Amino acid sequence: MPETNPIDRRQALRSIPAICPGVTFAPEADGHLMAMVPVPRRRGFFGRFQAPVTTKRIRLDEIGAFVIGQINGERSVLEIVDAFASRYRGNRREAELCLADFLKSCAQRNIIAIGIR
Repeated sequence: MPETNPIDRRQALRSIPAICPGVTFAPEADGHLMAMVPVPRRRGFFGRFQAPVTTKRIRLDEIGAFVIGQINGERSVLEIVDAFASRYRGNRREAELCLADFLKSCAQRNIIAIGIR
């Protein structure tokens, strides 16, 4: 198994999140955002009985919708943290931690991919 070096805080803040291909969003009337994430069928015998691609629906709250709206493939995590902290008048360090958890969750759900500079 290849060795992976964890990235430091500075690298993490300079990284660029981008929406994964095929992911679409639908705003809801209450300020929430519905993310539709394509999920390919499983491999193997049981995969033959599934549709080629299904869609997983993930509902994001108003804050999640704001963060996703900031992701354009060019803004760094640091720029998104700044926008988040100014919008919600929060402590900058708390905003970093909150955003790191949210972005990690989105990456694990294949909503976004994060490029390291």
